[in-house]
Amino acid sequence: MGLEKAIMMFGFTKDSLVVAIICLVVLLGNFTGGLMSNILLVQGKTIKERKLTEKTSFRLALVSELMLVLYAVYYHVALVPGINAAQMIYWTFTLLAAPVLAMFGAQLSYVAFAKKIEALKKKGRQEARENNGNGGNGNGEAPQKPKAGAAPQKPKAGAARGRAAKASPVL
Repeated sequence: MGLEKAIMMFGFTKDSLVVAIICLVVLLGNFTGGLMSNILLVQGKTIKERKLTEKTSFRLALVSELMLVLYAVYYHVALVPGINAAQMIYWTFTLLAAPVLAMFGAQLSYVAFAKKIEALKKKGRQEARENNGNGGNGNGEAPQKPKAGAAPQKPKAGAARGRAAKASPVL
């Protein structure tokens, strides 16, 4: 087995094939997740701007990194006590390669669907501007209509004061 011998070069003597398979699953999962992130975006209606930490692909990458770290700790605490320099290099490379493969996969799928993605982003920006201009809450959501038969809501105390301050000049 060539894969098992390659892993043994890093000093993994016990369950070296399991180590290789887990790392391959994490690396291929990140690459596939990067590919799928843009493919799924293209299937939607609009693309709204979100922070990096709110994106599903980022959260999945964090989970895969966490699983890899947990397995590395388990391997070097429960199965084989101790760690050598070659094994540290192996784990570090795997931890750094996973997000790089995810970005590479995302970039490949972005190149394939660039026109569609940009059109959906433009549509999302237009909807956000329309909602902001029509009394939206600034989050790209439409204003809430009061329910039939519901009592009108009273304005907040600070809101009335703020409007009065804007209307009257400061002396």
